[in-house]
Amino acid sequence: MLILFSALSECEPSLFPRTLYPEDSAQSQFFSQTGINTWFKGLLNDGSLNISGQQLPDMITSLNLGVTKIDVFFTDIVVAEFEVQDVRFLFMKSKTFPLNLVGARFVLRLNWKIQQTSYPYMTDHGTGKVIVSDTDFSTICGAECDYDVCPNHLLAQILHAELKIGVLKVVLEGGTSWMYQSMINLVLGILQDELNKAISYFMSNNVVDVLNNIFQSYISFKHLKTDESIIKDERFVSSLQIKNGYAYLSTSGYTYSVQNTSDEFISQEMLNPITVNRFNTAMEIIIAQAGFNNVYYIYHKYQNIYSNDEFQLTQPPSIEFQNSVAILNLQMVVNESIVKQQLVGTPYFYNNVEESKKVVIYFDFQLYEIECEDESINLQSLQQKVLTHINLAMRKTFLILINSKMYLTQEFDCILDTVDKVMRLVRKEM
Repeated sequence: MLILFSALSECEPSLFPRTLYPEDSAQSQFFSQTGINTWFKGLLNDGSLNISGQQLPDMITSLNLGVTKIDVFFTDIVVAEFEVQDVRFLFMKSKTFPLNLVGARFVLRLNWKIQQTSYPYMTDHGTGKVIVSDTDFSTICGAECDYDVCPNHLLAQILHAELKIGVLKVVLEGGTSWMYQSMINLVLGILQDELNKAISYFMSNNVVDVLNNIFQSYISFKHLKTDESIIKDERFVSSLQIKNGYAYLSTSGYTYSVQNTSDEFISQEMLNPITVNRFNTAMEIIIAQAGFNNVYYIYHKYQNIYSNDEFQLTQPPSIEFQNSVAILNLQMVVNESIVKQQLVGTPYFYNNVEESKKVVIYFDFQLYEIECEDESINLQSLQQKVLTHINLAMRKTFLILINSKMYLTQEFDCILDTVDKVMRLVRKEM
């Protein structure tokens, strides 16, 4: 299949020792067709993608008047305004999906120059604008993993693009523009062809940018500014999965020590199939229970952050989602005795002020149960010390979601799914 426009020309090197596949996923993103239409339209119209201010190629055309010829130059063409009336994704069970922008309107600011090619060599110049309205842009898009050429990256692609300009108007300003306005109307046919090519390329470029914003096509891993020794693995483990009315993406979603990316903590028995579309929602981020346990494993093994001078954990904390709450299991050594403690917690997540494109998720715990055979240990005092230390450590060893423009936390409800062993961040009504 011919690819007209693609987000990524070559695969960046991977830090990780092996390619991941769908069964290696700890994180998934779900999009309903209705929800992504609304969200995509908002991105285009609110200036989030910086469409306004982008520059188009210069246009030069000629007008043959029989006895003379006049060259018309449009230069420094900049998109001054852009808006779209409607966005229409269509998700059907396929590898590709139609994406149509309906009723788009552009205002292009430019400099113009008119130059006669024969005597009396009349010339003039000024500023102006081109208004392109009632324009429809139709595409066929895809987003696939290529495990051979570009393992664990997602290539956002436009396979077909068609632009239909409804109304085209050129307004000249400055100079003696009133003399040339009627003449400019004669070259609109030629100008429309040039604009069609330029705007088609411009729109294809920006559509792929929006898809990248949604699909995060360039991300394979991300250093955490709050801890440069830890990286979040954002590799894609499958192509975009398109069903009837919705689509979803599966990513690795695991955390690694920078110096130990070959540490295979995640074993197959830890993973459960991530179930999507459990809720009637516009958008859903799904995080497997194993994803949180992976974070605790990395910070325990490489930084020993959950222990202190009074108690040493013999293994990483492990979390379980039970009856819509989170149970944290701890096993530690205190005075050479084994103590087992459980804490019960609720999730806490927020947009990270320090790193604006990330969302932080951790659990705030309370006391639950403790088990110890050594009667010399003051269990009440120990419980409180463990609780204080673990909650402080949790605030430093959180799970990260990257690309928080999509994840404004006040727009989501957090649900702990005890059946599928996942956390679901469910987008409220859009």
